[in-house]
Amino acid sequence: MQSKSTDKTALAGFVVIGLLVAIGVLTDSIYLIAGGLIAALFAGMFLAYPPRLAAMLFGVQIVFTTAFLGGFSIYAGPFRIGIDDILQLWVFFLWIGAVIDGDGRVRSTHSGRLIKVLIALGILAFFRGLLAGSDAESAAVFLKTMLGYMFFFPAMWMLKDRRNMKVLVTTFLIASALAAVWIIFKGYTGGEGVYLRATSGLRVSSREVNVVVVGLFLLAMLLWKKHKAVPILPGIAALLIMGAAILLGQSRALWLAVAAGALMAFIADMSRVEEGGFRFGRLLSRIFLLVVFIGGSIAFVAAAGLLSAGDVAARSGGADGGLAGDVSLWARFLSWWEIIRTVTASPLTLLFGTGFGSKITYFRPDLLVRVSIPYVDGSFFQLLLSMGLSGSVVLALLYAGGIAGSFRTSIKARSARNTVLALWLTASFTALTIAALSGSLITNYRFTCLWAFMFAVLETIRRKR
Repeated sequence: MQSKSTDKTALAGFVVIGLLVAIGVLTDSIYLIAGGLIAALFAGMFLAYPPRLAAMLFGVQIVFTTAFLGGFSIYAGPFRIGIDDILQLWVFFLWIGAVIDGDGRVRSTHSGRLIKVLIALGILAFFRGLLAGSDAESAAVFLKTMLGYMFFFPAMWMLKDRRNMKVLVTTFLIASALAAVWIIFKGYTGGEGVYLRATSGLRVSSREVNVVVVGLFLLAMLLWKKHKAVPILPGIAALLIMGAAILLGQSRALWLAVAAGALMAFIADMSRVEEGGFRFGRLLSRIFLLVVFIGGSIAFVAAAGLLSAGDVAARSGGADGGLAGDVSLWARFLSWWEIIRTVTASPLTLLFGTGFGSKITYFRPDLLVRVSIPYVDGSFFQLLLSMGLSGSVVLALLYAGGIAGSFRTSIKARSARNTVLALWLTASFTALTIAALSGSLITNYRFTCLWAFMFAVLETIRRKR
């Protein structure tokens, strides 16, 4: 399956898909080319092998926006099936086949056990939502997102081969860099999620920014540890592009998450056994590099004519104004209070939530309207509403284990490869957890299979360090 002819076929499939997408964008005929694109994907599925399919899945999920992917979707009952869903399902089918043959079995791990519990609670929340009369399509979207964490298991199977680790991690890095370019491109062209703030200028509200953060950490660790696979000058250029994309996202929570993730990775790196413990000089050098990166990113986005230094400074303060404090933060507080009031109505809802698709009604001071929606900002509060304390606690334990496990691994890792991966995961899990406190990137967005892949990387290098 891994012959040269297979490689050529897979490459040809990528070229065909790329051409179809380009034609669709240029001619505004996305729906007309959907059939040809899906046919090309199916052909690639039968001819390519699992790591390449997973790599294609990462590329599709990261680079294209939700709205763009929606143009290629079909409905199967309450489920909307898109290109990324088809790819992910096919990877699962191949993994199931490997399990039947005896090659796909994976040993129980801390992350795997928590993911199994999380998925079980998610299925329970799906049926609770349906029985409570929630919208079936909305409940299905939540379930699909949580089922993305199941990607951990086929990922563990694929990562048994060291070459697959390199393919998939490299794809993650390249796709996140392309996503950064896509975000900057959207800043120039406008469209959905692109608008001007009165006080802080252009904002590109794109979910891909979350993955760009993770890619930025991977590239930064490769450069910091002087990994030979990354050329310095192109790597630095990519780093600045990623920094510019994160600034364009104008999310202060994400900016804080990046800083916290970088700090955690730097502490882990300074605490490494082979490095001789903590050194104040090394701390200063890292702080200096961080300042240079921030300054370079601001200069880059200013030179591109997208944001000024003043815009960035305005966003770091109370840019939304109008109320004491920050209006967007007050909106979150109001939604969280309504969630707490809702789930404490009975011991059952406090423990297991109200089910997927359940709506809360509250006043949005940032919009000046009263809304009734099933989606809230804040992953742990989202699960508190849908899955109760049980779901929120399991999710917290999963990510706390990811931070602690990757931190310990980075301290004890012997090989340069495992050191880079462990430091990357330390920074990434920290950033994702902090950003998830006020955003829903680990519960509402389609990237959950990417986060599951990162947990699989962690468990794999912990075994082999």
